[in-house]
Amino acid sequence: MLRWLLIILLLFNALGAYYGSYMLLSDPSGEAIQMADGILEGSPFSSFLIPGIILLLVNGLLPTVAAVGMITRKPKKPLPGFPVLKPYHWSWSLALIAGIGLMIWIGVQIAMLGYWKDYPIQGIYGTLGVLITGLALLPGVRKGYRL
Repeated sequence: MLRWLLIILLLFNALGAYYGSYMLLSDPSGEAIQMADGILEGSPFSSFLIPGIILLLVNGLLPTVAAVGMITRKPKKPLPGFPVLKPYHWSWSLALIAGIGLMIWIGVQIAMLGYWKDYPIQGIYGTLGVLITGLALLPGVRKGYRL
């Protein structure tokens, strides 16, 4: 049950990221999603192109691959290059990384652009990151993906 909730939350995050990255990549000015003029001031970016690519990879593709792997559980291998995660299936490791990555994404966004008090999206996705990470770390979920 909790495993499926984690998978659903990963896919929800991915769908939001696919939409957001599509909007940012198709209009790097941010006008299509009504980003305020000057919102990127003080950031290292002059347009939303690079943030759109990062959003697509970190919050779109990564959780999608994790969710599909959690469903199929194939191949039964650990994620290479992460010795601390070696006892676990690669998909569980990616789910954990996706949750942490989402929290970092929101934290960096708030640090660089400020908190958008008129739009609850940062709070929603920050909470989603906490939920994904928390669900992945639950003993029952971890046990199901132990190699």
